[in-house]
Amino acid sequence: MENNNHLNPFLKAIEDLGVSYEMAPNPQETSVFLGVGAEPLDFKTFLKDIPCQDACPAKTNVPAYIEAIAQGDPDKAYLINQEDNVFSGVLGRVCSRPCEDACRHNWTGTAGPVHICHLKRSASDYKENPPKPLPSWFEDTAKKVAVIGGGPAGLTAARELRRYGHGVTIFERDSVLGGMMVQGIPVFRLPRETVEAEVKAIVDSGIEVKCNTGVDAALMERIMQDYDAVLVAVGAVNPSNLKLPGLPGDGHTIPGLKFMYDYNMGLIGDMKGQNVIIVGGGFTAVDCARSCARAAKRLVGAEGTVTIMYRRTEAQMSADPDEINQMRLEEIEVETLMNPLSARTENGKLVAVTFQRNALDEEQSEGGKPRIHAIPGTEEEYPCDLLIMAIGQTRQLSILPQGVSQTEGHHTTHENIFVAGDFNYGSFDVITAVNDGKEVADKIDAHLMGRVRRKKHIAISFMDTNGETGRVRDHDIQFPVQMPKLPLPERDGTAEVELGHTADGTHIHATRCYFCHYKFEIDQDACIHCDWCIGVAPRDCINRVSRLFHDDDGVVTSSLEANLAEETTYIWIDSDECVRCGKCLRVCPTAAITMRKMEMCSCSTAELEEKQKDNVPYGAFKYEKFK
Repeated sequence: MENNNHLNPFLKAIEDLGVSYEMAPNPQETSVFLGVGAEPLDFKTFLKDIPCQDACPAKTNVPAYIEAIAQGDPDKAYLINQEDNVFSGVLGRVCSRPCEDACRHNWTGTAGPVHICHLKRSASDYKENPPKPLPSWFEDTAKKVAVIGGGPAGLTAARELRRYGHGVTIFERDSVLGGMMVQGIPVFRLPRETVEAEVKAIVDSGIEVKCNTGVDAALMERIMQDYDAVLVAVGAVNPSNLKLPGLPGDGHTIPGLKFMYDYNMGLIGDMKGQNVIIVGGGFTAVDCARSCARAAKRLVGAEGTVTIMYRRTEAQMSADPDEINQMRLEEIEVETLMNPLSARTENGKLVAVTFQRNALDEEQSEGGKPRIHAIPGTEEEYPCDLLIMAIGQTRQLSILPQGVSQTEGHHTTHENIFVAGDFNYGSFDVITAVNDGKEVADKIDAHLMGRVRRKKHIAISFMDTNGETGRVRDHDIQFPVQMPKLPLPERDGTAEVELGHTADGTHIHATRCYFCHYKFEIDQDACIHCDWCIGVAPRDCINRVSRLFHDDDGVVTSSLEANLAEETTYIWIDSDECVRCGKCLRVCPTAAITMRKMEMCSCSTAELEEKQKDNVPYGAFKYEKFK
């Protein structure tokens, strides 16, 4: 066992007395006490402590931006989001919110998760300055990259590649950039000025844009000759078809994305009196339904009906319970466990669709959702003048040159052609596309430059604030106010339905956050097992344990609680239960408890090496305090 007694004055005194004493290993949750951690232990501990950030595909620094909001600095919060998830104002409205499912408030029993997504929007709404280009990381490289597709993945990759110093040209088949953010999401959920401002901040970094330029295999061949690398990020736009017996020709069925494109571009004709059925339960199906109802003032008129038919239950739908409730307020019917069987026509026109009821199986499908089976004898016919099929999309692979196909990850069989976004993995959401755009940009840069030029690390700093994090236990019992919404009579299909939190509401939501990036840790060599910290803990977050269990990288995975003092090896802080109130630090008589701040950062490999020279190991910092 390594002897660190020269770093600890207490152990040094024992040693000077000639007493031989072997202590249990002092568990260390990071590879260094202060500075830059870049080992698997550091990343795994960090993401374990901050489950919301781990759950976010783009690894957004959630506690940092919420802390900035709580401190009254929305511009700082917006910049943190802009760095991580690129489209802060957009995602503050339309994100699928995997972070909220992972929020520790879900298991501490305090009125549900922090409204992380809505707080992202608050940062965008209350900032004083418009979005601006972020600074470059490197000088110009003279390398050129073509990005095919101006949706969230393509735009994200373009921004990151420009920051790497490469010349970037975006080829977009539509007249505006934004992809599904402007083509597929209705304006009453996502104002176009929000998208335009955040896209402008990307383009203004020095990116060339060629709109109204559809790229086929022939043009792709020419692009490959003019650019050092090509990224294909054209999304998944081929609608999945469901051929029903009895369906008439064109005009009575329409793919969900096609309907949303026409709606957003003002191309929808008169639908008054129509009975519209939307088949599907994803984001597109919900948007189609609310668009048919124009978010309250019905596009189909008072005599028309709008119904979603979904083959599973509401629990498996993409919409959250609040949006499902809003649909019902807008007189949209939601029928679940329904599968289309056939269509009926009269005089060449669609008049009805027959559905059959399903039941859920205990067995799950490959996608993690429960399998279904049809219930014989439950067929029922529903009036239908227009059938919208919102059951997903597939990729249009013909854009790739002949002989080129996708391989693993973002790569293809051609070394200079990469893929990203929905074109890489199939139809998904905006935040996943953003992450994929960031990842592919890193790979393209490494390919062009022959080496990895940026690396992630965990920045660890000491917080000399006497354990004060800006929150107290009473913040846990604040009632989270609901998102204000536009009254039903005023929902005209263009005005935004969700109005955003007020300043007071924003503060309430922000101060509920546990600020999990603060880490309280006990130096076991200085701990005297007085139990004072256990006595002041507001939750079962500090315990006596006899043993800790670790994975191969040294991360603590579980512990064995000790019932008696003589069985106790450690007094241990459980980060999952810690509410970051700091009481334990303030009551400790031996200053054995410290508070550090941890953040995931990126920098050049050269910068990382320089930063690591200033790392402070465990023990050295404690010794400095007692000198």
